[in-house]
Amino acid sequence: MRLGELAERLGCRLEGDGGLEVAAVRSLEEAGPHDLSFIARPAYLARLQGSAAGAVILGEGWPPVDRPALRTGNPYLALARALTIFHPAPTPAPGIHPTAVVAPDARVAPDACVGPLCVLGPGTAVGAGTILEAQVAVGARVRIGQGCRIFPNVTLRDEVVLGDRVIIHSGTVIGADGFGYGRDGHRYVKIPQVGRVVIEDDVEIGANVCIDRATLDETRIGRGTKIDNLVQVGHNVRIGSDTVIVAQVGISGSARIGSRVTLAGQVGVADHVEIGDDAIVMAQSGVGKDIPPRTAVFGSPAAPHTETKRQLAALARLPALRKAVRALEERLAGLEARLNK
Repeated sequence: MRLGELAERLGCRLEGDGGLEVAAVRSLEEAGPHDLSFIARPAYLARLQGSAAGAVILGEGWPPVDRPALRTGNPYLALARALTIFHPAPTPAPGIHPTAVVAPDARVAPDACVGPLCVLGPGTAVGAGTILEAQVAVGARVRIGQGCRIFPNVTLRDEVVLGDRVIIHSGTVIGADGFGYGRDGHRYVKIPQVGRVVIEDDVEIGANVCIDRATLDETRIGRGTKIDNLVQVGHNVRIGSDTVIVAQVGISGSARIGSRVTLAGQVGVADHVEIGDDAIVMAQSGVGKDIPPRTAVFGSPAAPHTETKRQLAALARLPALRKAVRALEERLAGLEARLNK
């Protein structure tokens, strides 16, 4: 593809030779004269000098470079679109594989794909253009929307609802029982979990994620939310739209997470906590109380991040402060001894 045509498709401003033939998108280290590469921020421009890349995606307003460039206000978005053009995801042929087990009353759109060894329970519906790869287990009365892609070894338990264009990666379990028990003396008695899970449109869920069904009503993941690998979402949790949840986050039951929230890696959220819209919870924080909208917090327990950073800075000075206090105590003791003579 010519670089000029690619610029139009990506919505970038072309700088340099638009006739350059582009064969692939590669890293600066691996790119050749007919490859397009990418620089994330101006500080990395020096790396371009050692690269053979024929062209590069850059931000608007960055310094000039010695080769053709695609200028854009959002280099990451341009990279995402370029990768989609040059490396489209393989699409299997529609139809139901002979080894799949499909309930007689399950409904599968004619252009959907049900892969080898899949199981579709009674009353299940699979929408147009959806792909279920090998060994996907789908329970009873599940609704899967249009254009979804479910990777191998995903489990969707009974009553789960998926919107359109949902992506679920391998090993994830949606709709397992929530962790709920009552006490009978010294014994735990299981509370039946009879609710469901609803995943709205354009959600992507990483590998080995667990999203539990609600006790009575529903656990809900809002439109456009992105969930990384190894995340636990407890029963009755509600998550808003366009929220980002990074790896190893644990969200306890009945928590409420707003829209456009960021939960960084290894964040823990206690039950019934509410996190407001546009809040940011930094890595390894423990959230035990409500967080207002548009607030950035850090630490365990989580507090406004500037306050926590001041505390950590003071903590780093404790050995020196301890030494200084000891010296002052020794001087004071000497003064007291002289005064008491």
